[in-house]
Amino acid sequence: MRRMTLAAAIAVGITSSALVMAHGPSDSHSEGKRLQFFPDAQSMELSSMGVEGVDAYFEDIVSSGDPKSPIACGLFEIEQGESLEYTYDYDDIKIMLEGSIEFNDGEQTVTGEPGDVVFFPSGSTITFSSEDTGRAFACGQRHLF
Repeated sequence: MRRMTLAAAIAVGITSSALVMAHGPSDSHSEGKRLQFFPDAQSMELSSMGVEGVDAYFEDIVSSGDPKSPIACGLFEIEQGESLEYTYDYDDIKIMLEGSIEFNDGEQTVTGEPGDVVFFPSGSTITFSSEDTGRAFACGQRHLF
């Protein structure tokens, strides 16, 4: 049986909190009050972000579905190679789970490693890169797309 890392425990705790408050993807009032469980989410396959030449992947796991104060959580991964530039139109947080990711906002560069948390305010433009591969839990104030 795999031991849970600190970063995974933090991600599970945040996800659990989000799930308890989640309205779920359905508009049904009774459906929205149920706990949702996503076993071994950290190991799920991720979809390409579709940026040519960039090995970056993202997959949503859950969303609150609340139009007033949305929250959506998923997994982000980037591999060695070309960097990815992304401008946020929502507040977002990443918790590093595996490997390392370099984050650059044009003024500072930090390297996130397992257990590290990085906050991206709405309006920020971030360049992501990795010297090998990095995976992070992402939680943002946005609706599922």
